[in-house]
Amino acid sequence: MIAGIKTSKSVFLMGDRGASDGSSIVSLTTPKLWRQAENIICGYAGSGGVGQMIQYMNWPVLGKQNIPEWMRTHLVPSIVSEKEKRVTKEGDDAALLIGIKTSKKTYLFEMDTSDYAVWEFDYTAIGSGGQFALGSLFTTQKEKGSEKERLTIAINASIHHSTTCMSPKDFLSL
Repeated sequence: MIAGIKTSKSVFLMGDRGASDGSSIVSLTTPKLWRQAENIICGYAGSGGVGQMIQYMNWPVLGKQNIPEWMRTHLVPSIVSEKEKRVTKEGDDAALLIGIKTSKKTYLFEMDTSDYAVWEFDYTAIGSGGQFALGSLFTTQKEKGSEKERLTIAINASIHHSTTCMSPKDFLSL
């Protein structure tokens, strides 16, 4: 489960480390979040194999072009190409949160490898247990706490209410 918040100056991601198969759950020793570049942070939920493939593949260079356009015309085709190299089964998909910071703007994108839709949000959550985090992020929008505090509350709600989420929690920001 990964949750993210975008402000005008920063992007924040937090995730749990639970890995479940429907009947059991274990705590991963490695985070589902990573820093892809100085100005890109990411996290995945869903298929660990697809998420790790995206994490370790060669990403296209992010130039000065329109960022949403780069997502659709450079990043998505790279992920499609990498995924086609793998033997996948039906439903072997991952959801991604991608935070990008440029000199002019910040972005928080959600992408799903089932149809490669790319959506931009101010806050969102992915993965099983994400509905609890999303509700928490909604209800804390007007609170005075920091984005890290809001994300901690959101991830804790998912860990408490979903049998598919587990500590520890990891945090990244731009």
